[in-house]
Amino acid sequence: MDGLGIEIEGDSEPAVALALLKIVMRAEGKDEGGASADWILATYGRCLAAVTGFDTDTDVDPPEDEADDQDEGDEDQAAGKAAA
Repeated sequence: MDGLGIEIEGDSEPAVALALLKIVMRAEGKDEGGASADWILATYGRCLAAVTGFDTDTDVDPPEDEADDQDEGDEDQAAGKAAA
């Protein structure tokens, strides 16, 4: 990985994460416009997590499905009817 030519402007964690993203994009062959916005944002999030020491496997709750929210509402209504 000699000669990457990645320059970090500033010393903030987001700046370092951006430099790491550039390295990952180059390694994955996505530095020539071959990456989707979703891939870039997800990968930048992982880079930022790596730089800050945030463990994405244990510190992030998965998003809840809308169906789960509706089921919870149905359960609340059923509990309210049973108590009445």
